[in-house]
Amino acid sequence: MLGRRPGRLGFWWRTDTASEPVREAVRLHCAQAWSEYAAVLYLGRQGVSYDVPGRRRDGTRRWRHPERWLVRGVVVMVSVVLLPVLLPILLVVDVFDGVGGVDAKAWQFGQPRLSIAGDRDSLAVALGDHVRSYRRDLWLVWSSTRIAVVGAVPDQPPRIVWQQDGAADHNVDPGSGAIDFTDGSTVSFLPSDTELARLGEYADRP
Repeated sequence: MLGRRPGRLGFWWRTDTASEPVREAVRLHCAQAWSEYAAVLYLGRQGVSYDVPGRRRDGTRRWRHPERWLVRGVVVMVSVVLLPVLLPILLVVDVFDGVGGVDAKAWQFGQPRLSIAGDRDSLAVALGDHVRSYRRDLWLVWSSTRIAVVGAVPDQPPRIVWQQDGAADHNVDPGSGAIDFTDGSTVSFLPSDTELARLGEYADRP
């Protein structure tokens, strides 16, 4: 299972639909590498949120450095002062930046995220660590033997960002937005309405 909806403008994320040529390029790339059919689900651009011992929500490790706490405190104080002034301005600029083409249903507040839960050395954490620095569209790809997260953009070859063998041992449930690994760790996300419709049309093998 995986995450949510892509395309970013400031604080707002546009729920863009996937490029079908890119989808087929991703499918072909993995099918050729694995020598079997590969199902593909569009994730878009994703942040990563951790619920993991020894990790902060953003995935960084918990170290005891007083100077970092001091810097963080200053940043928080400045944010508290400036945010009430800047937020309304940024929202207005974002929403009206494409005047005439704004569809209110196509926007949501906040960043879509893959939610990682498990032990620090688990498969879900490995997935999160591989994809959290990737700043382009992501795709979930799975077959009878492998699971992968692939990065791809138009006019460039797809790149496998993370891959795990033994797909049959894990539970990939794209409709519910979850990957449950045999080590007890999980990755969860929110599929878009468009991808859910494709799952229904293609019997969970889009």
